[in-house]
Amino acid sequence: MINRVSTASQYQSLTSNLMRKQGELNTSNEHLATGRRVLTAGDDPVSSVMIQNYRQEQTLITQYQDAITLATNRMNVTESTLTGVENNLDVTKQKVIRMINGAMAAEDRSAFKDELQSLYDELLGLANTQDESGNYIFAGTQSATKPFMQNGQTPPTIVYQGDDQARHSQIDKNLEVKTSLTGNDVFMAIPNPYGDYRPDFSNLQPDSQLHVLTATNSNPNDSNNYSVKFVDNAGVMEYQLYQGDPTTGVLLEQNTYEPEVGISFDLAAAGGAGTLDFQFDGEIKLGDSVALNPSKTFNVLDSLQDAINNAEQPTSSAEGNANLQRVIDDLNGAFIHMNQQRSQVGSVLQTLDRQGEQHKDFELTLNKAQSGLEDLDYSKAIIDMNEQSMALQASQAAFNKTKELTLFNYL
Repeated sequence: MINRVSTASQYQSLTSNLMRKQGELNTSNEHLATGRRVLTAGDDPVSSVMIQNYRQEQTLITQYQDAITLATNRMNVTESTLTGVENNLDVTKQKVIRMINGAMAAEDRSAFKDELQSLYDELLGLANTQDESGNYIFAGTQSATKPFMQNGQTPPTIVYQGDDQARHSQIDKNLEVKTSLTGNDVFMAIPNPYGDYRPDFSNLQPDSQLHVLTATNSNPNDSNNYSVKFVDNAGVMEYQLYQGDPTTGVLLEQNTYEPEVGISFDLAAAGGAGTLDFQFDGEIKLGDSVALNPSKTFNVLDSLQDAINNAEQPTSSAEGNANLQRVIDDLNGAFIHMNQQRSQVGSVLQTLDRQGEQHKDFELTLNKAQSGLEDLDYSKAIIDMNEQSMALQASQAAFNKTKELTLFNYL
């Protein structure tokens, strides 16, 4: 049986072959133009899936690197600000030390008060520092709220309007870092340099130079106020330890005062718990009385305000000098605290730097692996394209010859 092939079928077959070869050549040109071996899943299904996974990983790395850049900028601003705070505290301390100098004239102390006010304003400005986006860096998560404001009283005290929640950034799948310090932690909750109590020097005798070194209580739950009064007993200086104040409080103990020993009292003897330990130095006068109010922290802005409030006290004022000495103790404690806060920032910056380098290394590894699957072998691709081009030209020539075949050529 003889099969007959119609002219239309033959034409359609040749046309399809030409189009297929033309498509192959176009695909080769596209590969060469993009430099990629795998353009669609059909080019290499297995490699295509792996390449897609690599791209997803690279997208994540880009997001993490952006987060690291933002966090680094924020922490650099924080570190710079803390350095400014340290410098401010150091200058302020030197001013206050000079104010305690008994040879300073009243007009000099008045001038120093103006300088202290300027330093206070500078410190308040540093506490309200904003980053390049206008966010307050010490406001916690309330970054649009100005964190530190004066309460309008006379003398003013500082009110913190931020929150206690630090901001965090995700810089890897399993790594999150703190990218802010709260104003409460930095400025408002500085460890008390005396321990557990803050001294009140409002009842010192003239020419007293009493200074508190430490005031601690082994019982952290004891919220009572205590007072120490120094009295004469037959020519011997003794101390009276009160729960409360000497006028209305309860006398817990009266004993000989030994400066090298200080005052230590077991509260169990008074039906309580814990041990009080108070250490003093300086020249103590009979009749001196010091109130010790429980407080484990202080805020440095109010300490500077104390310096301003006592700046114009006469140099002979025992209370004024004791208060200024307390400010110096606070500034020493605040300087150490700021250094510790800056060390925290430095640790975070180191973590960000290390993680950024790890992401760069991983990105290079991913790019190399992706390149091995995706990149085109140009030599092979050019040879294939030339072969495809020649095959297409041959098919086109054959198609043209076939179109010319007709029975009329043989009549």
